[in-house]
Amino acid sequence: MVLLASNTNYDPEEDLKAQLRSVIITRSKEGATIEEIIDDYKELTGTHLLGIFFNRTVLARYLSMLEHVWCTTDGSCGQLLWFCSTPKTRHVVHMIQQQRSPRASGSSYRHYIPRALPQQVDQVDHQNSRSTGGTDTASTVTLHAYNGFVYNETVQTQEVTRPSQAYRSKRPPRMVRHNPYTRRTTGRNGTTGWRQSRADELDYSMYGPSYHRHQLVGDDFFLAIAKWELGFSFDRGHIIDMSGLCISGLTLSEAAKRVEVAPYIADHVLVNVGTVDLLHGREMIDLIHDFDQLVARFRERNVEPIMTTLSPIANSGGRTPMAERLLKLNEYICRTCPRTIDLWKNFVHANGTVRFECYQPGPRKVSGSIMPHVLWNKLGRQLILGVLGNEIAAQLTTDEQWRYY
Repeated sequence: MVLLASNTNYDPEEDLKAQLRSVIITRSKEGATIEEIIDDYKELTGTHLLGIFFNRTVLARYLSMLEHVWCTTDGSCGQLLWFCSTPKTRHVVHMIQQQRSPRASGSSYRHYIPRALPQQVDQVDHQNSRSTGGTDTASTVTLHAYNGFVYNETVQTQEVTRPSQAYRSKRPPRMVRHNPYTRRTTGRNGTTGWRQSRADELDYSMYGPSYHRHQLVGDDFFLAIAKWELGFSFDRGHIIDMSGLCISGLTLSEAAKRVEVAPYIADHVLVNVGTVDLLHGREMIDLIHDFDQLVARFRERNVEPIMTTLSPIANSGGRTPMAERLLKLNEYICRTCPRTIDLWKNFVHANGTVRFECYQPGPRKVSGSIMPHVLWNKLGRQLILGVLGNEIAAQLTTDEQWRYY
């Protein structure tokens, strides 16, 4: 006689975690919202997550504690998007991210209107009316069920006298993302998620954001250009906003460390770093030392960077000590670096006053620094792109060593 022992190794919490991870992984292309996680979990297991967790806030707190799960914020509407990637499922996540969305093919994709299935349509009560020209005008009360929500709809219909038959849809209703705001499709190629590189850009997976085949290295000012003007997305899984070597709150010393350990550095690099050091009150001698270290790290990798001067700091107007150090640092950059682009002169008037129309209305906190920043607005960012493009074109047409196309 053999006694079969019951399996005592089953852990319901570990099973719940595994199911949540699998649900999030299936949304790896665009990220999963809380509503999508709830809907997908119910479709997978038949259980509503809000029956396990009291509300969505508790669910979000639980997800944030799961290993290999993180969330980011969609910059267009501030919505939390959840991602997951474990060592065993990394290849699956990469495959999902590389999938081409059918909606990205253009306007040829038909948007089918979701219709209620026959079994979801309640019996209708028709009010008798006089028949005119073979048609009856009636008030129809229909019970629709869509995406788990049931609602009534009262419409005026023109009903033909022949016996009505229930409409049988050959295609099930298309699931539409529950989102009170329209999510912005990032990227100039109209896609979201993993961004494909254009002909005038470097490989994003290797070098991060680039502009006319020049790798971008900078703090929040270049990060805003990469995000809002060039269409690059933030790297996932980081508390501090970053995209390649454009990192929120990047200082001169931190930039030198990043350049030293970066797996790939392009042959041509545009660098705008130093504003954060000034905002934190670094002394001039420390600024020079850290700047020299940054340039030395580039040259150790056989790269002569294009160093840009710093634009005026809009939240420190006048001849303040911070503004004095900024002018001295800009002079040092132009004197010691063979390749420079002067951004400062484009943000001041002829009398030296700051062009505040190129800056945002007020200071704001950034994820990488405790000091508030007054960043460039749309006008300022477009101005910078024009200046950088003109300077790159001028260098390419006058200096033989720049010709690499």
